[in-house]
Amino acid sequence: MSYVTTPDGVRLRYRDVGSGAEPVLLVHGWKGSHRLWDKTTLALRERGRRVVAFDLRGMGESDKPGSGYDFERMAADVGCVIEQLELRDATLVGWSMGVTVALSYLHGGGAGVARLVLLNGPLRLTQAPDFPHAMPAAQFDGYIADLVARWPESEYEFQQATLVEQSRPLVDLLYGIALQTPLDVAVEIVRAQARLDLRGVVEQLRVPVLAAYADLDPYYPTSLADWIAAHAPDGQRAELHASAHATPLEEPGNLADAIERFIASRPLQRRP
Repeated sequence: MSYVTTPDGVRLRYRDVGSGAEPVLLVHGWKGSHRLWDKTTLALRERGRRVVAFDLRGMGESDKPGSGYDFERMAADVGCVIEQLELRDATLVGWSMGVTVALSYLHGGGAGVARLVLLNGPLRLTQAPDFPHAMPAAQFDGYIADLVARWPESEYEFQQATLVEQSRPLVDLLYGIALQTPLDVAVEIVRAQARLDLRGVVEQLRVPVLAAYADLDPYYPTSLADWIAAHAPDGQRAELHASAHATPLEEPGNLADAIERFIASRPLQRRP
């Protein structure tokens, strides 16, 4: 197995496949792992890309320390992967909670990243008077309470809802990976995420951003793609029509094509 080790001693599991300049770095969501990117990794590799995917701390096959699950630290983990694997001019792709991690990394400087893709994820978890593109705070609180009270049944139901076609093998894959995240870690992470509002980060991005959202996603509406494209200095949107929340599993080819079109539309500006 391949790992990088962070300055605080946490080992992060990763895969690094393919070759070439301008790699793609994939960041999974809450209770996920790099394995949920397998189909998208293959699709991008077949298109000639170097692809790196890793497990966030506390999740998948990465170490699970007893504390330290704030997003500043997870953003630093992205930087650790970029530095140790010597990634340059990368396209950073954040899916679901990976959107929060990716934007937190860009907020901290974003070294090594030339483009950003935000897939099916929030800018904030709960609604604000001027931002309806999220769930009401009471709904969020009820969801966390239910997750804890009925775990692991609640986890299985959550993973079912991420798919259009609720195929048993795919649900079992999602569920098995989710159970690699201890319940206390999952709750600590999502509560830390709920304290963040990253709209200002989008408005100050220094790299091009693609907001790719699935119109069948039960969690994050395509209106988020509209908001990001309208408020980012260099933003565009793409809509996916054959998946719910788990787009990397349900339509990896369409996602890879959208990423490739985005990269082609925003070539690097090389100095002579």
